[in-house]
Amino acid sequence: MKELRVIDKETGHELEKIEFSGGYNITFTNLHDGGNLKHVRTLDNGRYDTKHWIKNYYYRPIAERLVRKFDEIRHVPTAKILFIEDTEWTPGTAKQPWMAQIRMANNQLLAMTGYEYVMELRQYYIEQMTREQVIGVVYHELRHIDVDGALLKHDIEDWSDMVRTLGENWATSKANIIDILDEEFPGWDEYRKAGTQVSLFESNIIPMRAAK
Repeated sequence: MKELRVIDKETGHELEKIEFSGGYNITFTNLHDGGNLKHVRTLDNGRYDTKHWIKNYYYRPIAERLVRKFDEIRHVPTAKILFIEDTEWTPGTAKQPWMAQIRMANNQLLAMTGYEYVMELRQYYIEQMTREQVIGVVYHELRHIDVDGALLKHDIEDWSDMVRTLGENWATSKANIIDILDEEFPGWDEYRKAGTQVSLFESNIIPMRAAK
């Protein structure tokens, strides 16, 4: 259990007292700097809307480790990404449904929370992935953020690196793939994936549950 208190320093009066068990996001202003909204972003786990769940506690540590390791994404501001999972989506008629995507936060979300990007993943796929595959998916989505903050389309170099290294079907493979966060992973140019790939849709899957 956590407790948040707001105290008037001049009078000592307690203005707010909130007890809670999850994360928090604080928006505050100062009159001396034009009243611009400022943010403390420590949301970790909670409902985003009727079908999405905030999963910062799960994905942000992965993103932070990736950014520290790989120079090509060193510029990515992981603290400004809101990670959410769609917990309701199931395959429909789409021929090539996406597993994960990253987008710019809309103006309202940016103003009220300070998050500049939203990375959305579909729980249907994530539950069927190994940890190594999840790491690969997060890395791939982080590659969309350019050094100037804009979002890039699919990066051919990024995709070529991952296919050449992890295998053509790295995101849906039943075979073992390397953990790119492993200390022994030497880099994209040095490592090559060997062995065959089996689609997860052709075999029984042992799901990896992402706890709420």
